[in-house]
Amino acid sequence: MSETAKKVRPDRQEEYELMQRIAAGDAEAFAEFNQKYHVLIYTTIMKVLNHHEDTQDVMNEVLTTMWKKAENYHPGKGSLVTWICTTSRNRAIDRIRSVQRRSALYDRYEAKLEVDIPEKRSSGREDLYLSDARRILNSAVVTLSPEQREVIELAYFEGLTQRQIAERIDSPLGTVKARIRRGVEKLRCVFDDRFNDEGKVLLSSLS
Repeated sequence: MSETAKKVRPDRQEEYELMQRIAAGDAEAFAEFNQKYHVLIYTTIMKVLNHHEDTQDVMNEVLTTMWKKAENYHPGKGSLVTWICTTSRNRAIDRIRSVQRRSALYDRYEAKLEVDIPEKRSSGREDLYLSDARRILNSAVVTLSPEQREVIELAYFEGLTQRQIAERIDSPLGTVKARIRRGVEKLRCVFDDRFNDEGKVLLSSLS
């Protein structure tokens, strides 16, 4: 028996053993966890987001985290319910921040267009163009890998340097540079394909 197991409080022994089984890859244990706690997870997230579809998405993320990082649960630091609620609430807040950052990206894109093309008069066709740009930008950002999206948001919306990002996410500097480069290239491909030279306006606002 490990030292951690010896120190587990009697009232947390069962939940500790459940998480240890999940950490060992026990699918039945995870099914048991899901059945017991999925309502708690959903309710905790819903209180923050107040949106069913987003709540479902975040709940799936939380369940994935529980499956992959079950060994991170330490009964000496609190109950399993507390850990689940904290993780769920933090993920919900992350979703809100992600939406806010994407909104900021749209605002910067439109502002850049207004600065770079001041002589262009507003028209129904221009409004349609901007609407299409927002839709495609949303699709492009969402389709980035989570790793690429994370570093791009930290770089362009929080203003962190690549070295600061590496420290924030505990990754090598070279990895951060590669993720940013691949993410920007993916955005460039999407916009060049649909908007030709106009797509460069967005990418220059990110540079």
